[in-house]
Amino acid sequence: MDEGTVELRFDGKRFGYWQNVEIKESVDDLCSSVRLGLTRPGDGSPLGITANTILDVLIDDELVTTIRTDVLRRPTDMKSSAILLDARSLGRELVDCQYSKTLSGLKLGEIVKRICDTFKVPVKIDGDTPVVPEFSMQSEVPANALINAVRSSNMLLYPLPSGGLILTEPTDDEPVTTLELGKHFFKYQPIDEFRLRFSDYVVKSFDYNSDKALQGAIKDSGISFFRPMHIVADRHSQSLGSCDRRAELERNRRLARAHRIELEVPGWRYQDADGRWRIWRINTQVRVVIPSDDPIENVDGVFLLGERTFGLDDKGGKVTRLQVMHRDAFLGEEKKKSKRGASVKGAKALKGSKFRGVR
Repeated sequence: MDEGTVELRFDGKRFGYWQNVEIKESVDDLCSSVRLGLTRPGDGSPLGITANTILDVLIDDELVTTIRTDVLRRPTDMKSSAILLDARSLGRELVDCQYSKTLSGLKLGEIVKRICDTFKVPVKIDGDTPVVPEFSMQSEVPANALINAVRSSNMLLYPLPSGGLILTEPTDDEPVTTLELGKHFFKYQPIDEFRLRFSDYVVKSFDYNSDKALQGAIKDSGISFFRPMHIVADRHSQSLGSCDRRAELERNRRLARAHRIELEVPGWRYQDADGRWRIWRINTQVRVVIPSDDPIENVDGVFLLGERTFGLDDKGGKVTRLQVMHRDAFLGEEKKKSKRGASVKGAKALKGSKFRGVR
């Protein structure tokens, strides 16, 4: 097997050996994004890609994502030509389009399924979901409405290799591997995104049955200046919890997401407990170990993988950039554990286990 070969397949054709690669997925986005590029001698020729073409993206014959092309460029000079392709997975129609739809008395999973079916986006519903008495979009972007409803129920909606979506909970499975500074990665950056936080969270709604205005509020004690966020509880999610609970969820989720770690590991795979090399996937847990003499900076805990980017260029070779966060960032629950870890279950599961590698 030619390790680390990215290939496009469509209409019986194959294109491989791309010189520049970026394939990104996040649990916050409904579609993965792909950027591929290569330069070759001659004046070049069209690839045969149209607006309707569906392309499979594979790494070493393993499907990574399924895409439609956004932009195809073919810059050409007197000696060579290049192919530059920007694309996203099939969920992009939910992000780009505006649509109107009203549904009543259905479970969240059924709402997601019906909207995805309309746009011919495959979807997998993993587990039971709450009932949403009223769901309405009026000339709105479907992705925004779906994400609001999904987050209010503490679930995730993110892309699969098929190009479709999965509606599921943040995983609490055991970590798939351990990453230790100096052994498995050599570059990392803690990220404190303070702009995600606000001093006051106020959620407003209206109860038409009792003809009363509703309001919930909570503060972030770590922000000492006035920086409010007011949220009008929309029809997509107002039935999934009280205004107080919605305000608490918003604060805790933002607080957890504001502090994360980005790791850069070599290659595009990790070695699991059985010694098999597997492609990195979002919504999995990893143990991260960053030793430090400063107890505050010392990291030894289990984190959820929220974003993954495969990269390839002539400078850094094949790398994977992983953004890991506490699982609280996806649940909106009050953080009860120390900064060192996010999963007691995961840490116990890894006791005594050998470190695994990445490639």
